[in-house]
Amino acid sequence: MTSNARLQRFLQSVPLFNGLEGRSLRSVISVLKRVVFRAGEVVCAEGELGRTLYVMEQGEVEILRTNREGHPVPIVRLGRGECFGEMALVELEARSATVVAKSRTVAWSLNNFDLYKLFRTDNFAFVILLQNVCRLLSRRLRKADSRIAEFLSPPAHLAKARPARRAVRARA
Repeated sequence: MTSNARLQRFLQSVPLFNGLEGRSLRSVISVLKRVVFRAGEVVCAEGELGRTLYVMEQGEVEILRTNREGHPVPIVRLGRGECFGEMALVELEARSATVVAKSRTVAWSLNNFDLYKLFRTDNFAFVILLQNVCRLLSRRLRKADSRIAEFLSPPAHLAKARPARRAVRARA
């Protein structure tokens, strides 16, 4: 199997590229760039200006966020087929976290200029890619919401001990 056919097969297995095939998938491949990171290398740092999304083909990265005391806190580890940097791609703001390669990592990068090229040359690929980025962001937001709800929930033994509040009816 040729490396291009292998890349196409890999990308079609990645949710970020769902719905892309044929000409549109080839359009996306034409703007992707292969990048390799060594174990321990900082891929991107919290606070720096970001313009690039990465899709991991091989390896593992760890996402870290600085807490109020200034210490890095591991948030999640990502591997093959997962991506990071989607916020910087669409938001054009500073990076919200640091990403460190935990092992040799091979990824494919897409920056905001590449996205603009797709807009100019293949609107279908552009729209599908942005829809998939939105879906990814939505899934991650739902997961973060669940984590926040769990964090803010009182422990089960305390929740049961509280008396239920009655609704107060306003007098008319």
